[in-house]
Amino acid sequence: MSSPFTLETERTFSRPFEPDDAAEAFSWLSDPEVMRYIPSPPDAKLADTVARLRRYITHQETNGFSKWIIIDRLTQRPIGDAGLYHLPEGKGIELGYRIARAHWGTGLATEVARKWIEVAPEFLDISTLFAFTHRDNTTSQRILQKLGFTYKKMETLYGWEAPFYELPLFPNTRAAS
Repeated sequence: MSSPFTLETERTFSRPFEPDDAAEAFSWLSDPEVMRYIPSPPDAKLADTVARLRRYITHQETNGFSKWIIIDRLTQRPIGDAGLYHLPEGKGIELGYRIARAHWGTGLATEVARKWIEVAPEFLDISTLFAFTHRDNTTSQRILQKLGFTYKKMETLYGWEAPFYELPLFPNTRAAS
């Protein structure tokens, strides 16, 4: 099921990916610095980005949520992606975000992630949201802590030993995880 709306923050809006977004998304998904702390390598060619977006679109169609493209309100240009995604092996739902390097240090990752946390209960029947980051990605760890996530343990995800965080989604009257 597809979501019929966009997520809006003060400086951005986000929407589900479409196949035509591949060329724009390739600009950050192929950047070795943006992908430095991501379990998958940078996309080497546009076909890699097309395949990645196909996975996000399928996840969206199947679950009603996925990673979405982030668009800068001022320029109307894509600047990254963020959203909710199933972790492997049924370990829960993760919040993830990636911002194009030109926009690092501006608070956009925090702004967009905060909006996803706000709307997560609309997409999920769980009481806890998860996140992980590379052990060396102290910037992302600070963002997660600022958002209220708590470090729980080191967890093996996508072949990495990674700091694993959780955030209670309260009040959530729909279900408990």
